[in-house]
Amino acid sequence: MTDKETIHSLLNEFANPEKMASFFVKNATSDFLFIRPSGNPLNAEGFQQMISGDIVQEKAEITKIHRFENLSENIIMCIFTLGSKFTYKGTPNDDLPTVTSIFKKVDNVWKIHWMQRSTGNSDLSLWD
Repeated sequence: MTDKETIHSLLNEFANPEKMASFFVKNATSDFLFIRPSGNPLNAEGFQQMISGDIVQEKAEITKIHRFENLSENIIMCIFTLGSKFTYKGTPNDDLPTVTSIFKKVDNVWKIHWMQRSTGNSDLSLWD
């Protein structure tokens, strides 16, 4: 598999509602951070606790990949829109956030190093 195919495969695994909670624990660098729309960071374990506790994920999909750039031999940046339908503390959400992700190759294995999610109301036409 090419690096691009590997990253796409990882993103599709992340977008799987059944795998999302544990995705970062299994696929992240040791210093990984997920930055929520509030600006508050979570490590892999914190993300897993949040998803397993307050969020009931119904559907998620990579709607569109906007940018895919090899920043170096061992670093790839991918910006995408995530369609996500979930309930947070009893409140239904049907979000379309833009997500910035950075992948790092560690011991020849691609790992997610950084992910930052926008609010849930991205305008896809702005990417055209």
